[in-house]
Amino acid sequence: MGRYKNGINGPVSGKIGNVVGSTWRGIAVLKSLAEPSTKAPSEKQLNQRFVFAMVNAWLKPLRDLIWIGFQIFTGTKTPMNGAVSLLLKEAVTGNSRENYAIDFANVILSRGELLISLIKQVLVLIDSVLQIKWENPSASVFCKASDKATVVVYNNAKQKFVIFKDVAKRADEQVDLQLPANFAGDRVYAWMHYVNVKGDAVSTSVYVGEYLM
Repeated sequence: MGRYKNGINGPVSGKIGNVVGSTWRGIAVLKSLAEPSTKAPSEKQLNQRFVFAMVNAWLKPLRDLIWIGFQIFTGTKTPMNGAVSLLLKEAVTGNSRENYAIDFANVILSRGELLISLIKQVLVLIDSVLQIKWENPSASVFCKASDKATVVVYNNAKQKFVIFKDVAKRADEQVDLQLPANFAGDRVYAWMHYVNVKGDAVSTSVYVGEYLM
């Protein structure tokens, strides 16, 4: 790293050739770029890159939902990074690129302090309708009748999410979800969580289950 004092056009900023102009403690400096590594990545590094890319790609369609669902309890991470980190820790099975998979039963799509409801019954009705019934805890600041339910349904065969945002109030204790007609004959996986009226508090998502449509 060298100090740069009296250039014709003043201090250098940005990359020029193999050097980068920047400031260090208020002093303009030039830093040479590190030589790119020619060492091939290890098998462990390749596996880490693969599983990270797999999880990111799977969660990408849920980005807007996750921004709300992981707005707290992520520390210094962004909501998306918090969701990716938790899924990597809790829901990824396998140990190599050949057998990595997502255990849908352990996926968490939101994380918060509102109370969840007890899923009492789930029925697959005609015309690709999924009916969910639940029972609520006692009313409290963490369980209000006005809390809004969001349900996420995933078709693994078609690699497609259907998101039912704010589809019912907690007090309704039932919702009928119309899924795409071409889901018939496929297995789907579902999760449900609540968001309060202000949108600044959520429940931890609950896995509703796996169903053959």
